[in-house]
Amino acid sequence: MSKKIAVIGECMIELSEKGADVKRGFGGDTLNTSVYIARQVDPAALTVHYVTALGTDSFSQQMLDAWHGEKR
Repeated sequence: MSKKIAVIGECMIELSEKGADVKRGFGGDTLNTSVYIARQVDPAALTVHYVTALGTDSFSQQMLDAWHGEKR
C-alpha cells in the first residue's frame, strides 16, 4: 500500500523581463519541496499531493498545466 504526503502552501509566480520577452516561472518553498520529493521517490511507495488554492485566471491554469507535466 502506498503512503501519502500532503504539502500545504502557496505557489509563487516569478516574472522576469529580458528585452521584449517575459519569462514566467513557478516556485516557493512548499511547491519546490513537493516537486523534489515527488521526483525522488517511487510513486508506488509514496504519493505526493500539493494542497493550495487557485483562481480561475490564466496563471492558475498555467500552474495546473505545469504540475500535471510533473506526473510520471
